[in-house]
Amino acid sequence: MKNIFFLFIASLLLSVSAHAQNKAKTAPKVSVPESVTESFKGTYANVENNKWDRTYTGNYVAHFTTADNLSQEVEYNNSGTVIKSKTTYNLSALPETVSTAVEGKYAGATISEAVKMEIPGVDAYYKVKIETTDKIKKDLFISEEGTVAE
Repeated sequence: MKNIFFLFIASLLLSVSAHAQNKAKTAPKVSVPESVTESFKGTYANVENNKWDRTYTGNYVAHFTTADNLSQEVEYNNSGTVIKSKTTYNLSALPETVSTAVEGKYAGATISEAVKMEIPGVDAYYKVKIETTDKIKKDLFISEEGTVAE
């Protein structure tokens, strides 16, 4: 009797596990308001194949690749106003002022990631992740002029 009960439980667990694996996880399609779409098209008219999602606060985020082959995200509120823009740089395309600023403050440091942040009302800046020669990881904030803050 114990063997039958054990076999029953094992088969039940296997069937539930197999059923759970068959469910495809697809993100629901985001319905973007016309005001947001028009604002996006007004600024990024030549962008194709952009994808949209929503933040937990209800804002809309467009994900796309720029003409310079950089990954970019732009966040809008419901009325189509830009909240922020984030451009991820290939390390080979990083502006010289940024790489020079890192080398000047942390000679020999390795840059692992660089993102340009643009927020209305705030000067654009780069958030740069580095590893120093002492193997210490740091996040730096660098202005377009090359001023470094930690």
